[in-house]
Amino acid sequence: MYLSVNHPTVIFSFSTSLSLYSLTMLGLELSGNFSVSGLLLAVLCLYLLGGRLLRVYLFENTGRSIMRPRLVVQVVVLGDIGRSPRMRYHAISLADAGCTVDLIGYNETSAGSRISTHRYIRVRPLKQAWSIPKGFPKLLYLLWAPFKAAFLAIQLYWLMGCITQCPDFIFVQNPPSIPTLFVGRLVSILRQAWLIIDWHNFGYSILGVTFGKDHPVVKFAKRYEQLFGSKAYAHLTVTDRMNKELADWGVQGKLITFKDRPQSHFKRLPISEIHQFLSTCRLDTLVREQSLDADSFLGISNRTNDDLTTLLTQKQTDGTISYRSDRPRLVVSSTSWTEDEDFSLLLKAIEHYEQKAPPHAPNLLFVITGKGPMKDYYEKRISQMQLKRTRLVTLWLEAQHYPLLLGSADLGISLHTSSSGMDLPMKVVDMFGCGLPVCAVNFEW
Repeated sequence: MYLSVNHPTVIFSFSTSLSLYSLTMLGLELSGNFSVSGLLLAVLCLYLLGGRLLRVYLFENTGRSIMRPRLVVQVVVLGDIGRSPRMRYHAISLADAGCTVDLIGYNETSAGSRISTHRYIRVRPLKQAWSIPKGFPKLLYLLWAPFKAAFLAIQLYWLMGCITQCPDFIFVQNPPSIPTLFVGRLVSILRQAWLIIDWHNFGYSILGVTFGKDHPVVKFAKRYEQLFGSKAYAHLTVTDRMNKELADWGVQGKLITFKDRPQSHFKRLPISEIHQFLSTCRLDTLVREQSLDADSFLGISNRTNDDLTTLLTQKQTDGTISYRSDRPRLVVSSTSWTEDEDFSLLLKAIEHYEQKAPPHAPNLLFVITGKGPMKDYYEKRISQMQLKRTRLVTLWLEAQHYPLLLGSADLGISLHTSSSGMDLPMKVVDMFGCGLPVCAVNFEW
């Protein structure tokens, strides 16, 4: 998507520059007589003159100076950049289209080579605020929340409003709403930038999962979101239903449904590339490490662990590659291991398959990717299951390897349940790009 707007041009006044220059010379003369006040005056005037020159010729919003040939865009996500695919795609698309991009967010996991090596993308990392560990009373979370929000707001303002170039556009992901919407709105006013809010969901609805929709904190969060998210140059939504909800709020600015699309590297792999990927990834080794009696499940107990045989494929002596007749079916699910994804649904389905699947049905290998707070809890539950026809393994993949796993799989699963009922999980879009059928909790586009 290409956005074009006209920005007001700030005209540098020659007379003002001359006045500043005269005052500077006066200060220098006074400083020659060792006048402290004169020296301070000279420093102040040089600071004002230098700052004005820098703003006009380097940091001015118009981008028309010979030192500012490209539009500058801030892409802001108060989350891990490596686990924010939509915002990464925004950054890459904008940079490829000719913009200079400041990508602001947590730098916990790799953002991928396209981000780290792009000459026009600069990652501006945020520091995580300390959080109260899980299991403590909710009252402590509420008491600590204002301090955490203040810490994050100061960081965001410093990065967005102080040490970066004046942006032409500011892309802000929502949620998280607090303090992102407030700081984004403030910086857009002070630096005369166009604010674009990318609505992935509603922040207040996520709080409602924890506290209940009628809790005063949830009601406050909704009013906050409606206030600071009400006015922007444009509002991007991931579904038509969310677009309609914002229209009912009466938000100001262009409302655009901007559905996710998979990037080009999310595609079905030919069997030769599947063989190559599995020869490197060695999922069969992972199954052995994380489960009992793995060889009988995999059907490769008498095979050597070399490049000729993988979890799914085998290479003949003449060099041709084919699927193994006794291979398990590869089922992939990506999860953030949070409360909005009820992983117990999948465990119940696996138990049902173990009990009801006919003898000729294939074995199923479930590969679960991702990180999150409830991972340890579910890994303990998985280790206690008595499985014969199925296995579950968990792993974390680098950004460049995840499309290869999806491109090798037989089925995708999404356990995401929307807190608002209006957002679309990006993982489903990526699976569609790889030609996978997807089993998902029902949602409305």
